[in-house]
Amino acid sequence: MSKDNIVSLIQGFTIELNPKVRFKLDTIPLDTKNHIYITYLPDASENDILETIEFVSNQKLIPIPHLPARTMKDLNHVKNFLTEIRNRTDSEKILVIGGGGDQAGEIKSSLDILESGLLTEFGFHHIGIAGHPEGSPDINQETIDQFLNKKFELSKLKNLNFELVTQFFFNAEPFITWCEKLKSENIDLPVRVGFPGPASFKTLLNFGLMSGVGNSLNFLKKNSSKVSDLLTKTSNDEMLLGLSNYAGSDSPLKSFHCFPFGGFEKTCMWLNEVQSGSFSLENDKLKLHKKIF
Repeated sequence: MSKDNIVSLIQGFTIELNPKVRFKLDTIPLDTKNHIYITYLPDASENDILETIEFVSNQKLIPIPHLPARTMKDLNHVKNFLTEIRNRTDSEKILVIGGGGDQAGEIKSSLDILESGLLTEFGFHHIGIAGHPEGSPDINQETIDQFLNKKFELSKLKNLNFELVTQFFFNAEPFITWCEKLKSENIDLPVRVGFPGPASFKTLLNFGLMSGVGNSLNFLKKNSSKVSDLLTKTSNDEMLLGLSNYAGSDSPLKSFHCFPFGGFEKTCMWLNEVQSGSFSLENDKLKLHKKIF
């Protein structure tokens, strides 16, 4: 298990920022090579989303807005939203997801937006799409697989630059199995793995229950004493090591996305330390040179 593997995987990490958290921040303690996904939850204000995009841009960082399909009333709404985004940033990156909540109008799925051609029209040439290593509580596995295949075929047909950005999980094994399934089906898309940042066991369990992340949630429950010990002051080191060792030239896993469940600013600081290699490995656990959590 190599420290170099961990540093390599973390390079160019991304992190999520909820607009509600943004209003508590004066600055974002990140290097400009690290991009920030702007969440768009069903109950969010679109104005807050746009203000957060502008805030991130003003920090000389690159925002990657979430575009939740079912929240959009129609393609005209999508066009207006993309116009407002483009007025605030020249970022070429966006994440298109189905989104939670009820369908607001004509748009049924992210595929409706991807097929519209609006993203390239507005200069979004690096497009994230959702990956579900453990399925989704909102849609059955057969439908997930069908939509992923359609998106992959669309990427080839239109020469679109897609990246799979996954939901978080607590056990690397189902994720690795899913990646190997992608390879066996010749779905040749890079994967950005969703990783739960350092947090208490209770916090992780709450987020897992809300998101319904599947088998690895059962793993978290069964290993509560172990995971609680690991995650109170540091991250799930065992899973991080497993992921970093799996990543490589033959693996779809190419990059790293962090969910800041233990707090945005502290998670940024933790990521900065790991990215710079400011840690040692002791009995397969990360020990940062600087105490953060």
